[in-house]
Amino acid sequence: MKTINYKYDSIYQPLKVVNEGTDIKKIWQLRQSEYGKYYPAMNDAANDDYDNYSCILYTEDESGDITSTGRLVLDTDLGLPADEIINNEINLLRKKRGTVAEPSRFAISEAARGVLPIYLRTYYQLARENAINSLIFITREKNIGFYRRALGANLICKDVGYNYGTDYTFSLLEWEIKANDPVYSQA
Repeated sequence: MKTINYKYDSIYQPLKVVNEGTDIKKIWQLRQSEYGKYYPAMNDAANDDYDNYSCILYTEDESGDITSTGRLVLDTDLGLPADEIINNEINLLRKKRGTVAEPSRFAISEAARGVLPIYLRTYYQLARENAINSLIFITREKNIGFYRRALGANLICKDVGYNYGTDYTFSLLEWEIKANDPVYSQA
């Protein structure tokens, strides 16, 4: 993996940041395992080129098994994962907001249930520390209400036109960082 420069002073426990000593293959295994349960047609959930331009976070149990992971993809020449699906809307957000990043590849096992608020609080802090103006999410339509309530997220596109091999509708949401402190911003 390449090393990218970003600030990460506010990583909330129990989250850890992937570094050169982390066994990234364990993270890829958890991703593939968890994504396989919900998106069986998605056979590339483990890793992709965006990992090289991300702050990858994870939790582990006492025995060192990875129990959750998520990443914040920074916008580089490669773009963001959402660009592959809904590029025009992402480019409009870039013009409107400036620096955009994308949390993605959430994989949370049963052992780590309840950790999502910590990821969201950490993504918020990472965005603030790195002058990121907006975070975008592609999520199942059923999650729109949660992200609106918890983050003040804006619905950008109700149907991105891609379903990850499922019968679900996926939507694009934007979390404008300066305008919306998350419900989870308090420790």
